[in-house]
Amino acid sequence: MEVLVDHGEEAVRALRRVGPPGVHAIESFGAAGAKILARWGEEGARVLAMEGEAATRLMAHIGDEAVEFMIRHPGAGRDLLEQFGAQALRAPLSTPSVVSLNRLAEPIRQSGRAAEIFGVVERFGDRACDFLWRHKGTVFASALLVSFLADPRPYLDGVKQLVVEPATQMAAEAVRRTNWTAIGVAASLGLIACGFAAWLIRRRRVSRELA
Repeated sequence: MEVLVDHGEEAVRALRRVGPPGVHAIESFGAAGAKILARWGEEGARVLAMEGEAATRLMAHIGDEAVEFMIRHPGAGRDLLEQFGAQALRAPLSTPSVVSLNRLAEPIRQSGRAAEIFGVVERFGDRACDFLWRHKGTVFASALLVSFLADPRPYLDGVKQLVVEPATQMAAEAVRRTNWTAIGVAASLGLIACGFAAWLIRRRRVSRELA
Protein backbone atom coordinates (compact mmCIF):
# COMPACT_ATOMS: atom_id res chain seq x y z
CA MET A 1 0.00 0.00 0.00
CA GLU A 2 1.40 3.33 -1.04
CA VAL A 3 0.78 5.14 2.29
CA LEU A 4 2.74 2.45 4.10
CA VAL A 5 5.65 2.87 1.74
CA ASP A 6 5.58 6.67 2.04
CA HIS A 7 5.11 6.95 5.82
CA GLY A 8 6.50 3.70 7.21
CA GLU A 9 5.96 2.51 10.75
CA GLU A 10 3.86 5.49 11.83
CA ALA A 11 1.36 4.74 9.06
CA VAL A 12 1.29 1.09 10.11
CA ARG A 13 0.50 2.03 13.71
CA ALA A 14 -2.14 4.52 12.50
CA LEU A 15 -3.93 1.91 10.40
CA ARG A 16 -3.79 -0.62 13.19
CA ARG A 17 -5.61 1.86 15.41
CA VAL A 18 -8.24 3.21 13.03
CA GLY A 19 -8.33 0.72 10.17
CA PRO A 20 -8.88 1.45 6.46
CA PRO A 21 -10.58 4.87 7.05
CA GLY A 22 -7.16 6.11 8.12
CA VAL A 23 -5.84 5.74 4.59
CA HIS A 24 -7.72 8.79 3.35
CA ALA A 25 -6.56 10.89 6.33
CA ILE A 26 -2.93 9.92 5.72
CA GLU A 27 -3.26 10.66 2.03
CA SER A 28 -4.76 14.07 2.85
CA PHE A 29 -2.43 15.12 5.69
CA GLY A 30 0.69 13.07 5.12
CA ALA A 31 3.15 12.33 7.91
CA ALA A 32 1.37 14.71 10.31
CA GLY A 33 -1.92 12.86 9.75
CA ALA A 34 -0.23 9.50 10.30
CA LYS A 35 1.32 10.76 13.53
CA ILE A 36 -2.00 12.08 14.85
CA LEU A 37 -3.77 8.80 14.05
CA ALA A 38 -0.98 6.69 15.51
CA ARG A 39 -1.03 8.62 18.79
CA TRP A 40 -4.71 9.42 19.29
CA GLY A 41 -6.53 6.79 17.26
CA GLU A 42 -10.26 7.46 16.80
CA GLU A 43 -10.01 10.82 18.55
CA GLY A 44 -7.25 11.79 16.17
CA ALA A 45 -9.38 10.68 13.24
CA ARG A 46 -12.24 12.90 14.43
CA VAL A 47 -10.04 15.97 14.79
CA LEU A 48 -8.55 15.36 11.35
CA ALA A 49 -12.03 14.99 9.84
CA MET A 50 -13.30 18.22 11.42
CA GLU A 51 -10.20 20.44 11.77
CA GLY A 52 -7.45 18.63 9.91
CA GLU A 53 -5.67 21.62 8.37
CA ALA A 54 -5.69 23.58 11.63
CA ALA A 55 -4.60 20.51 13.62
CA THR A 56 -1.59 19.77 11.45
CA ARG A 57 -0.61 23.46 11.21
CA LEU A 58 -0.86 24.07 14.96
CA MET A 59 0.98 20.83 15.72
CA ALA A 60 3.83 22.01 13.50
CA HIS A 61 3.96 25.44 15.19
CA ILE A 62 3.21 24.54 18.81
CA GLY A 63 3.71 20.78 19.23
CA ASP A 64 1.67 17.68 19.97
CA GLU A 65 -0.02 19.43 22.90
CA ALA A 66 -1.95 21.55 20.42
CA VAL A 67 -3.69 18.51 18.97
CA GLU A 68 -4.44 17.14 22.42
CA PHE A 69 -5.95 20.52 23.36
CA MET A 70 -8.11 20.50 20.23
CA ILE A 71 -9.32 16.99 21.00
CA ARG A 72 -10.34 18.02 24.53
CA HIS A 73 -12.06 21.21 23.33
CA PRO A 74 -13.50 20.68 19.81
CA GLY A 75 -13.70 23.95 17.89
CA ALA A 76 -13.07 26.17 20.91
CA GLY A 77 -9.56 24.79 21.43
CA ARG A 78 -8.56 25.58 17.86
CA ASP A 79 -9.87 29.14 18.12
CA LEU A 80 -7.99 29.85 21.36
CA LEU A 81 -4.72 28.40 20.03
CA GLU A 82 -4.98 30.43 16.83
CA GLN A 83 -5.50 33.62 18.83
CA PHE A 84 -3.01 33.14 21.68
CA GLY A 85 -0.69 30.30 20.70
CA ALA A 86 1.12 28.14 23.23
CA GLN A 87 0.19 30.31 26.22
CA ALA A 88 -3.37 28.94 25.88
CA LEU A 89 -2.02 25.51 26.87
CA ARG A 90 -0.81 26.54 30.32
CA ALA A 91 -3.76 25.31 32.39
CA PRO A 92 -6.04 22.24 32.32
CA LEU A 93 -9.26 24.14 31.61
CA SER A 94 -12.82 22.99 31.11
CA THR A 95 -14.37 23.59 27.69
CA PRO A 96 -16.71 26.32 29.07
CA SER A 97 -13.61 28.20 30.29
CA VAL A 98 -11.98 27.88 26.86
CA VAL A 99 -15.18 29.24 25.30
CA SER A 100 -15.17 32.17 27.77
CA LEU A 101 -11.56 33.02 26.93
CA ASN A 102 -12.41 33.01 23.23
CA ARG A 103 -15.24 35.46 23.89
CA LEU A 104 -12.87 37.65 25.89
CA ALA A 105 -10.14 37.54 23.24
CA GLU A 106 -10.58 41.14 22.10
CA PRO A 107 -10.38 42.82 25.56
CA ILE A 108 -7.50 40.51 26.49
CA ARG A 109 -5.55 41.61 23.41
CA GLN A 110 -6.45 45.27 23.87
CA SER A 111 -5.25 45.19 27.48
CA GLY A 112 -1.67 44.51 26.33
CA ARG A 113 -1.39 42.05 29.25
CA ALA A 114 -2.31 38.74 27.62
CA ALA A 115 0.77 36.96 29.00
CA GLU A 116 -0.02 38.09 32.56
CA ILE A 117 -3.68 37.16 32.20
CA PHE A 118 -2.78 33.67 31.01
CA GLY A 119 -0.30 33.46 33.88
CA VAL A 120 -3.20 33.92 36.29
CA VAL A 121 -5.24 31.40 34.31
CA GLU A 122 -2.34 28.95 34.64
CA ARG A 123 -2.33 29.37 38.43
CA PHE A 124 -6.07 29.37 39.08
CA GLY A 125 -7.61 27.58 36.11
CA ASP A 126 -11.38 27.66 35.75
CA ARG A 127 -11.78 29.98 38.75
CA ALA A 128 -9.83 32.71 37.00
CA CYS A 129 -11.76 32.24 33.74
CA ASP A 130 -15.08 32.38 35.55
CA PHE A 131 -14.04 35.56 37.36
CA LEU A 132 -12.88 37.26 34.18
CA TRP A 133 -16.12 36.38 32.43
CA ARG A 134 -18.40 37.48 35.30
CA HIS A 135 -16.55 40.79 35.64
CA LYS A 136 -15.83 41.40 31.95
CA GLY A 137 -17.54 44.79 32.13
CA THR A 138 -15.14 46.15 34.76
CA VAL A 139 -12.02 44.02 35.16
CA PHE A 140 -10.39 45.20 31.93
CA ALA A 141 -10.37 48.83 33.08
CA SER A 142 -6.63 49.51 33.30
CA ALA A 143 -6.31 50.29 37.00
CA LEU A 144 -8.57 47.40 38.05
CA LEU A 145 -6.76 44.92 35.82
CA VAL A 146 -3.37 45.95 37.22
CA SER A 147 -4.67 45.44 40.76
CA PHE A 148 -6.21 42.06 39.92
CA LEU A 149 -3.13 40.74 38.14
CA ALA A 150 -0.82 41.88 40.95
CA ASP A 151 -2.74 39.84 43.55
CA PRO A 152 -5.65 37.85 42.12
CA ARG A 153 -6.37 35.55 45.07
CA PRO A 154 -8.32 38.05 47.25
CA TYR A 155 -10.58 38.80 44.27
CA LEU A 156 -11.08 35.13 43.45
CA ASP A 157 -11.81 34.33 47.11
CA GLY A 158 -14.35 37.16 47.31
CA VAL A 159 -12.34 38.97 50.01
CA LYS A 160 -11.77 41.96 47.73
CA GLN A 161 -14.22 43.43 45.26
CA LEU A 162 -13.65 45.13 41.93
CA VAL A 163 -15.07 48.62 42.45
CA VAL A 164 -15.58 51.17 39.73
CA GLU A 165 -16.15 54.63 41.18
CA PRO A 166 -19.68 55.70 40.19
CA ALA A 167 -20.00 58.76 37.97
CA THR A 168 -21.91 60.67 40.65
CA GLN A 169 -19.22 59.96 43.20
CA MET A 170 -16.54 61.04 40.75
CA ALA A 171 -18.48 64.23 40.08
CA ALA A 172 -18.78 64.90 43.80
CA GLU A 173 -15.05 64.41 44.21
CA ALA A 174 -14.41 66.82 41.34
CA VAL A 175 -16.67 69.38 43.03
CA ARG A 176 -14.83 68.91 46.32
CA ARG A 177 -11.48 69.56 44.66
CA THR A 178 -12.61 72.65 42.74
CA ASN A 179 -11.09 75.97 43.75
CA TRP A 180 -14.33 77.91 44.13
CA THR A 181 -12.57 81.10 45.27
CA ALA A 182 -10.70 81.33 41.98
CA ILE A 183 -13.86 80.59 40.04
CA GLY A 184 -15.75 83.29 42.00
CA VAL A 185 -13.07 85.87 41.29
CA ALA A 186 -13.05 84.96 37.58
CA ALA A 187 -16.84 85.23 37.42
CA SER A 188 -16.81 88.63 39.12
CA LEU A 189 -14.18 89.94 36.71
CA GLY A 190 -16.29 88.64 33.84
CA LEU A 191 -19.38 90.48 35.10
CA ILE A 192 -17.40 93.71 35.54
CA ALA A 193 -16.03 93.41 32.01
CA CYS A 194 -19.52 92.84 30.61
CA GLY A 195 -20.87 95.85 32.54
CA PHE A 196 -18.10 98.09 31.31
CA ALA A 197 -18.65 96.95 27.71
CA ALA A 198 -22.38 97.72 27.99
CA TRP A 199 -21.65 101.20 29.46
CA LEU A 200 -19.19 101.92 26.69
CA ILE A 201 -21.72 100.94 24.00
CA ARG A 202 -24.40 103.17 25.53
CA ARG A 203 -21.97 106.09 25.78
CA ARG A 204 -21.01 105.80 22.11
CA ARG A 205 -24.67 105.65 21.09
CA VAL A 206 -25.48 108.80 23.07
CA SER A 207 -22.46 110.57 21.56
CA ARG A 208 -23.67 109.75 18.04
CA GLU A 209 -27.19 111.03 18.82
CA LEU A 210 -25.85 114.36 20.15
CA ALA A 211 -23.50 114.86 17.20
